[in-house]
Amino acid sequence: MNVIKGSTLMIKFGHIKSFLVCFAPLSAVFLSIVGFLAWEGSTAREKAISDDRRFALEKSVSVLRERIDVVVSDLLILSESRQFEAILEGRSSYEQLAEEYAIFSLRRSVYDQVRFLDNEGMEVVRVNYGSGIPFAVPGRDLQSKAGRAYFELANKAARGTIYISGIDLNEEFGQIEKPIKPVIRLSAPVFDRFGERHGVVVLNLRAAPILNEVTNSLALDGARPFVLDFEGNWIMGGRDGDNWAMELSDTPVVLGDRFPKAWENMQLGLQSFRTDSGYYSVQRLDVSDLMLSRNANRSLSIIFGEQEGHDSRLSLYVGTRLPNEVLSALLWPERGTLITVSAAFIFLITIGSAAYAWTRQRQIVASFDARLSEQVLRASKNSVVVADEAGTILKVNPGFTAMTGYLPNEAIGKPLSFLRAERDNSQQLDEILMGARANGIWEGEVRNRRKSGDFFYSNVVISAITDPNSAEVNFVEMGLDISRHMENAQELWRQANHDALTGLPNRLLFEDRLEVACGHAENEGHSIALLYIDLDGFKPVNDRYGHEVGDQVLRKVGERIKNTVRQGDTVARLGGDEFAVIADDVNGRDEAEWVAQKVAASVQRPMEIGSLSISVGASVGIAVFPQDSRETVALLGLADEKMYQQKRIRKGGDNILASSSR
Repeated sequence: MNVIKGSTLMIKFGHIKSFLVCFAPLSAVFLSIVGFLAWEGSTAREKAISDDRRFALEKSVSVLRERIDVVVSDLLILSESRQFEAILEGRSSYEQLAEEYAIFSLRRSVYDQVRFLDNEGMEVVRVNYGSGIPFAVPGRDLQSKAGRAYFELANKAARGTIYISGIDLNEEFGQIEKPIKPVIRLSAPVFDRFGERHGVVVLNLRAAPILNEVTNSLALDGARPFVLDFEGNWIMGGRDGDNWAMELSDTPVVLGDRFPKAWENMQLGLQSFRTDSGYYSVQRLDVSDLMLSRNANRSLSIIFGEQEGHDSRLSLYVGTRLPNEVLSALLWPERGTLITVSAAFIFLITIGSAAYAWTRQRQIVASFDARLSEQVLRASKNSVVVADEAGTILKVNPGFTAMTGYLPNEAIGKPLSFLRAERDNSQQLDEILMGARANGIWEGEVRNRRKSGDFFYSNVVISAITDPNSAEVNFVEMGLDISRHMENAQELWRQANHDALTGLPNRLLFEDRLEVACGHAENEGHSIALLYIDLDGFKPVNDRYGHEVGDQVLRKVGERIKNTVRQGDTVARLGGDEFAVIADDVNGRDEAEWVAQKVAASVQRPMEIGSLSISVGASVGIAVFPQDSRETVALLGLADEKMYQQKRIRKGGDNILASSSR
C-alpha cells in the first residue's frame, strides 16, 4: 500500500519517468542475471548428476570386472590342480576331489556348482552349493552334459583356454530350476603334464549376488538401477513379473515397450540422456570387454559362446534411471529460497538507489569471489603453493604444512626446489617451470623431503598463470601425497610374486627371472644352471607331525637353500615341496653338479623344530643353459625330468639297501 502511495506521489511530482528509466533497465538486468544463474546452476547440477552417475556406474563395472577376474583365476587354478595327476597315478580319488571342491565352494560362496566332466561330457564330480552348505551330488544323480556349449567348446580347446557364457537361468533335467538362479558358466580343459586331455572343469557362477552388488551401489539419490540383455529384456530392476519374463512366461516384457525413447537412445549407443521418463545413465557391457580388459597381460585364450537362442545375453545394458520428479528435486534444491531472494531484490531495487544497488552488488560479488578463493585454498587437503616467476614461494596453504611439516614462514621466500629429495636440482626445476610456461601446465611425480627428513612421493601439477595487464607470470603448484598408493602397489606386487609361506619368489616370478637370466646369459656368452629340487620324505613328516611342523620344515629348507647358493642367485618355491634355483654364470655342468650337491647336503642336515629332530632328503634335477636347451620351458621340463630320474634312482638304492639288510 505504501509503495502505491509512493508511486502516486512520484507521478504527481513528475518523477515517474526517472523511476521507470532506473527501474526498468535495472529490473530487466537483475531478472536476466537471476535467470542466467538459475539456468547455469541447473546446467551445472545436471552435469554434476551426470558425472556422479557415470562415476558410480564405472565404479560398479570396475567391481564387476574384478569379480570376473577372480573367477577366471579360480577356474585356471582348478584346471591346473595337481589333484588330477594324483588321481591318474592312484594317489588320490574323485571322492577327495569332491571334498576339495566342497571346501573351495564354501570358501568362495559364489559358485552354485563346481563340476568335473570327463572327455565324454559325463559329470564325474559335482558339488552343489545348496543353501549355503556345499555337498557332493551322488553318482546316481550325475548327468551327461555332452552337447552343451560349455563342454563341447572347452573340450576341444587348447591348454590355457577358458570358455564363458552369457547370463542365463540354471536348468536341471531340462527344466528351469526354482527358485530361479541366474548363472554364468565358465569352463576350461584339464590336461596332465604330458599334454593329454582328461576332461573339463565347469564353474556355475551365481550372477545374482554380483549383479545385486553392482545395482545396490547405483541406487543413490532415488536412482532406479536396472540390468537388461541386448534385446531389452529385463534381468534386474523391472516391475513384478518383468525380470526374466522372456524365460518364465510366454509374453516377454522389454524396456522398449514401456520406455521406447530410452531404448532407442540405448541402441544408438548413448550413455547419458534425458527423456520424458527421466534421466538415464547406461553402459553396455560385452562379456568380451569384461574378460579381455582384465586379462590383457595374460597368455590366456577366451571362447565366448551361449546356448542356442541366447546370444543376446553375451551383452548387457547396466544403468540407472532418475525419474523426473527425483531429477527435478536434485536440479532445484533451493527453489523456494531463490524465489524469496529474487522478490526481495526486486523490492530493494524499487525503493533504493539503482546506482548504489548496482555498485553494492558488484562489491558483494567481488568480495564473495575473494572469500571463496581463499576458503577453497584453505579447505583443500592437497598442498597448494604459489610461486613467482623465478620459482620463489609466495604463499602456501594448510595442506602444504600438513603434507611437509613446514610452517608458512619457514617456506615463504625459499625456492620450490628446497622440498625436493635432491637439493641440488635447480636446473631440473628451471626445466619444469619452462615446461609449465610453454604448455600452461606441467604434471609429474617427484620425490620430496619432509621437514622431519622423511622422503615421500607427490603427484605435482604446476600451472602457469599470466597476468593479462602486466604479463607477469606466477606458478601454482598443487601436490598430492601418493606415498601410500605407491607402497600399496609395491606390496601388491610382492604378494603376487612371492610365496606366502617362505617369502621366496613364486613360480610366476621364477619363470620371469629365468627368462631374463637366459637372455642375459645368451648376450654375455656364459652358462646358467637350473636346479629343480623335490624333497624326499617330506610327506611322512607332514602326515606324522601335522601341517604346522611341515610348514616350518619348508621354511627352513628355503632358508638353507638360500644360504647355500650365492647372493645373486634366485631361490624359489614352485609349490608343495618343490623348490628351484637359478645359478647364474656357472662354469659348465661340473660346477652345476657341485652346487646341487651343496644344496642337497644342506637340506639333508637334521632340523631342530621344538623338541623334534627331523630329517628330509632332496632329489635335484639339473639343466644347463644353453648346453641342454635354449628354451626356458624346455629347460624347466628337462630339470624336472632329471629330478624324477634321481628320485627313482634314490628309491631304487634305498630298496637295494633294505633287501641287503634283510
